[in-house]
Amino acid sequence: MLPAFAALAWAATLPLDDNSFLWHVRAGTVQLDAGEVLRHDPFSFTAAGAPWRTQSWLAELGYGWLEKVTGGIGWVPLMTFLAAAAMLVCAAVAIYSRTRVALATGVAVLIVAWQAAPFLNPRPVLFSYLLLAALVAVVVRHRPPLWVVPLLIWCWAALHGSFVLGIGLVGLDAIRRRSRRELIATLLSVVAASLTAHGLAVWETLWRFFQSRGALDLISEWAPPDFSNPFLVPFVLAIVGVLVAATAGRVTRRDLIVLVPFLGFGLLVERNVFPALLVLAPWAATALPLRAQARDRRGESALLNGAVVAVLVAFAVVGLARPQHLSEERFPLGGALEAVGPGPLFHDAAVGGYLIYAAWPARLVYIDDRAELYGEEGFRQFTELRAGTDAVETLADLGIGQALVSPDLPLVEVLEMSGWVERYRDDHFVVLGSR
Repeated sequence: MLPAFAALAWAATLPLDDNSFLWHVRAGTVQLDAGEVLRHDPFSFTAAGAPWRTQSWLAELGYGWLEKVTGGIGWVPLMTFLAAAAMLVCAAVAIYSRTRVALATGVAVLIVAWQAAPFLNPRPVLFSYLLLAALVAVVVRHRPPLWVVPLLIWCWAALHGSFVLGIGLVGLDAIRRRSRRELIATLLSVVAASLTAHGLAVWETLWRFFQSRGALDLISEWAPPDFSNPFLVPFVLAIVGVLVAATAGRVTRRDLIVLVPFLGFGLLVERNVFPALLVLAPWAATALPLRAQARDRRGESALLNGAVVAVLVAFAVVGLARPQHLSEERFPLGGALEAVGPGPLFHDAAVGGYLIYAAWPARLVYIDDRAELYGEEGFRQFTELRAGTDAVETLADLGIGQALVSPDLPLVEVLEMSGWVERYRDDHFVVLGSR
């Protein structure tokens, strides 16, 4: 398992390019200062004051506190690594509970880490992966300690809207086991989720999110998974593993009550792939042709084993020692913002998240990635503007006289042809303003 942890240590310090993490940090400081959770949008000029409840208030409070204490986001790599490492440990416990073979568990954990790579970012969904892995580790046991389930769901409901996955997992497992105790734990989990800072409104927030399906369809991470991507191969391996294990009798028909819904869930959209894998992995690992073997002490080399461990630990430490930095391709870190004047600005969702963190409250944003706030209409307008469709007229109606966008967007040519003036340009961004 050590190679998986070492790889995660390096992945945790890749350039930060996530759409939403930065606005989550600022939302945290806003809520700390106000002494209450957000219930209306304070960040945009297109939806200012509109009803909006942040799903991840507990994670945001933690982010905000860390940003206030440290004066920045240098803590991000260590936090990301620790959460991801804890998630791998939980996954290992769940897999070993099914296989009882250390080698098979180690191989399966490496595959889980491989799948985790493209999903490893510091946004609150990271904690949902951890809690899902912990919940899987609970339910796969012969007699699961069900008292812990409502506690996990309460934390999850305060951290991320995907807590319904956990309730669904426990409910399906109750059917699989025909367990009255587990059914009671499922019902108590529904109650626990309703006792967070939003109360019963947590379900309204979730409903509003699902109602924004049209907007989600316009966001790349909500597109169907492309299994030609090598980072999605582990999910395919998990499906094959479940089929092989079922053929060998290691997966029963009743196990399919849990596995089939999560398999279908992973096939729906790309962002579902990793949580689905966490559920499938313990059963899929039983297909590995590896069995427990008696230890042959004559072939053991404590020195060699120690050297390998030392190298992997050193590799992980060096990885974590690298400084955190933001992606120059996603965020305007150069002189682009200096070329932007006062007044409304058109930009993309990632830049919106950065502006909330770096320039709010002096600057409100046109859009960011909160699909439940802007809805299908807002994201449709954003997509059409990027394509240059009726851009001059629409921007004028919105009172927007400047744009900070990627140089290769069709919008740039449309605006330049209409007389907008270029104020700034680098490899990743261009700033244009109307005359």
